[in-house]
This record gives sequence, C-alpha cells and structure tokens, in this order.
Amino acid sequence: MHDDEILNRAHWLLREVHLSPAEAATRLLDYFPDLEREERARYLREAAERPVEWTAERPQRAVGAG
Repeated sequence: MHDDEILNRAHWLLREVHLSPAEAATRLLDYFPDLEREERARYLREAAERPVEWTAERPQRAVGAG
C-alpha cells in the first residue's frame, strides 16, 4: 500500500464525494481492506487537514461515472 494512494482516496471521499468521516472510514475498507481502524482515522484526519483545492493526483473514477 502506498500512503499517497490512501491519502488521495480519503481526500476524495471527504471532499468530492462529501461523505462524513464515519462513512468515509467505512468506504476506505472497500478500497483498502487491510487498514486498521486507527490507520483509517489517521488518513482521514490528514485528508481533512488538506485544503479543498489540494491538487494531488486524484483517484480514478469508475468507468461511466460522471
């Protein structure tokens, strides 16, 4: 697992999908099933601290998604 990939996904879930932190923590398990609860919380905290306009490479959207 790459920290940047997880952080990007957490940021995407919070800022673009507009999930609550609790919902985003659950959804992170869909993408990274081996993450422990404490790890998910840490990535979400870091992602929440990033500015909304943070320009890191964003996760790919599913084919056919908006």
